[in-house]
Amino acid sequence: MTDFAQMVPMASITPFNVGLASASEATMISALGRPVPPIDASGCHNAQASPAVAPLLRRAQIGSVVMYGLGPAVESLTQILQQAFVAAPALEEVLESDGMLCVRLQRPTSGAATSRLSNHGWGTAIDLKLKGLAPPAATGATIPYFIGFLVPFFNKAGWYSGVAFHDDMHFEVADQTIHAWAAAGRFKAPAR
Repeated sequence: MTDFAQMVPMASITPFNVGLASASEATMISALGRPVPPIDASGCHNAQASPAVAPLLRRAQIGSVVMYGLGPAVESLTQILQQAFVAAPALEEVLESDGMLCVRLQRPTSGAATSRLSNHGWGTAIDLKLKGLAPPAATGATIPYFIGFLVPFFNKAGWYSGVAFHDDMHFEVADQTIHAWAAAGRFKAPAR
């Protein structure tokens, strides 16, 4: 685990998030509806998930990474992690999730209050950490090696890295990918 926890210069993974943007609140509401108010930044209010999101929630696990979020995001995340674990098998033993679905307001690493909804609220974001260690947040000009290792896998699959806004542990389905998935009909509830 020491190698994965080692801090490396952020510059060692540039460029990253090329052609990708953080999914905007407007995109998320347009594609997946608005969570049921009231929403605040404390805890997770998952019972208040958007009515469009609730029937699409899925659970999966790969290694120690437990995923509970929007079905297309869970499917994509499973593929990303499978590829990463083939490239670095030891990572599968130490990587775990610090949460996916969490209906709440954003909690910027700057500590500033916000009224914007977190993309965790639609189950399209995940926070990752190493077993036994705190999740990495704002680490400045350096990032944990495991985050730098994972960024290309996530970017290739259309996920945006939170390294760009100093939330190292955070990965989310990019704005462009949300639009593409919506256009492809991936957010339709399964027939009953």
